[in-house]
Amino acid sequence: MASTDNETIMHAKLYKIRGAQYCKDNRQTTFRVYAPNAKNVWVILTAFGREEFQLRMQKVNTGLWEAVTDQAPPGRTYLYLIDDCNGKYMLRTDPVSFSVVHIPEVDQVHSVVHDHTAYQWSDENWLTQRSLTNPLRAPLSIYEIQPKSWRTSFYQPSNFRQIAPELANYCLTMGFTHVEMFGLLDHPYSWERGYIIANYFAPYRHNGQCDDLKYLVDYLHQYDIGVIIDWVPTHFYHRHKSYWFSNSLHEFDGTNLYAGHKSLWGTLYFDFNKEEIRRLLFASALYWIDEMHMDGIRFDAVSQMVRRQSNDIPAAISFLRELNQTIHRFYPGVLCIAEETEGYPNLTMTMDFDLKWNIGWIHDAMNLLRTPFNERPRHWHEKVLNMLHSARGNNDKMILTLSHDDTDCHERDYHKTLFACVSYGRNDSEKFSDLRNFFACQTFAPSHGHMIHMGDEIAQPISWFQRFRQGMSSMDWSLTNTPSFHSKTQQYLSDLNYFYRSHPQFWQNGELDFTMIYECQPNLIVAYHRGIYNNRRIAIIHNFSHRGYKSYDVSLPTWDPNVRRIGKTVEIFNSDNLIYGGSGLFQNEKVGVIHMHSEWIFFKLTIPPLATVVLEEHLN
Repeated sequence: MASTDNETIMHAKLYKIRGAQYCKDNRQTTFRVYAPNAKNVWVILTAFGREEFQLRMQKVNTGLWEAVTDQAPPGRTYLYLIDDCNGKYMLRTDPVSFSVVHIPEVDQVHSVVHDHTAYQWSDENWLTQRSLTNPLRAPLSIYEIQPKSWRTSFYQPSNFRQIAPELANYCLTMGFTHVEMFGLLDHPYSWERGYIIANYFAPYRHNGQCDDLKYLVDYLHQYDIGVIIDWVPTHFYHRHKSYWFSNSLHEFDGTNLYAGHKSLWGTLYFDFNKEEIRRLLFASALYWIDEMHMDGIRFDAVSQMVRRQSNDIPAAISFLRELNQTIHRFYPGVLCIAEETEGYPNLTMTMDFDLKWNIGWIHDAMNLLRTPFNERPRHWHEKVLNMLHSARGNNDKMILTLSHDDTDCHERDYHKTLFACVSYGRNDSEKFSDLRNFFACQTFAPSHGHMIHMGDEIAQPISWFQRFRQGMSSMDWSLTNTPSFHSKTQQYLSDLNYFYRSHPQFWQNGELDFTMIYECQPNLIVAYHRGIYNNRRIAIIHNFSHRGYKSYDVSLPTWDPNVRRIGKTVEIFNSDNLIYGGSGLFQNEKVGVIHMHSEWIFFKLTIPPLATVVLEEHLN
């Protein structure tokens, strides 16, 4: 059985065969490229964009062309010259390039020969621990970034090696367990988000080459920070740069090896009925885990991949199921996360994903923030209760996300930023209180984890994408240079993350550890329990009103089997704390647990306006 398993996984690892395979022992490089319908193929070795050496390739079995040379050491740039089935000659980058580089002299992207044995990893302990850990029973707090614009303008992106210490220290300070990176796969346009993919094995060229990214991943692992790649298997870049040069997969040998119909994004959908598509993308996903040590894959645009025009796409569904099962089998502890926006039923179970983004939750949560206080009681059920029950009542395992899509504004579209959602607030104190309440709800509500996008942890008023397109860093770091509501919100998020991580009640059983306690529509107050650990149970109280209470009774359900075990109860977190920009006037030095007539039991406590209070119940 073990032999069969090894054969299965090796068959899937075509990145061990294709591309430029450098052998350190004999200092030779073997080039292999898939072009089954081409008439002839040559390897063109280049320097500064000029041809220096040309080597004719031989066609071998299964549509591969092959050539071996000692003239292509690591670092050498190259292209393929394809004489396609139509008699057209075109220079192409390697579809299985492990690194690519932009050659300004000719304004082309060339592939780079790479030696995967050169980089010496230092994360063995991390990988061992990952394989022994169930990620669905561990804290998951993700920080989403675009590497090319997190610290600098996309005009002058930092190298992955420069990013490494800054990102690791920042995540350590902020308490994030993972970083999710979008725009990591090589893409043709520096000014776009990074979802129009030209190469599925190479990192974005302006952030560095393969070993530079390995350094970043390795560095983060030294700080116990996981790395998730935002992977785009639904559609691909198909335009040719000129009549005689292309860095696209499309029409590689003159035939349609990969494409389906036109996509929503001006690209082409992959056709998963084509076996070559399945092989290439299967290998790409495994490559990022196997060679680049990624700890998770976020699958982009799954909705359009598995269903279009109300019809399922069986080939894509079977591909996802097989890929996810393979990852779980050979790489235990690696997360497979779906971004799916159309509500495909039982997606995590049907296709063996670990988690799915809860798009409905963020829609409801941001709508609640936009709703003035006096109108919130009328929307109590759809905007508050539904927000809490959406994960618990769903068959899919969910993660609560505030992603780049949720605050992706254009020049005249300011309403989507998180800060704009609270624009009706009478002053900054109210606005930021509402935002702190939102973040607490995201962190404590039933789910398998949460994610926040760069810039939202400081509640920046200008969208990351507006700043990005204006040639600035996507994050407005100046907001935290001096004490302000923005810097206090940043401190709040840090404390919130570490509080979440230190209390297994939130993550040991995911959304299963959730029980409603109390809800009052007129007062906009809701309370619920989140799990028990070492006879300590967590109770969460959210107040979505701008009215606070010095004394408030929260009745507890009599059917709760643990309600009579409640002994000493203490406040362990309060979003209205002065250090976070709150009033500091509604702290609970003591929480009353009142028993009335041996039947009615309730908490008596202080509840701040627009705030979250967390209680710890000591169960006798």
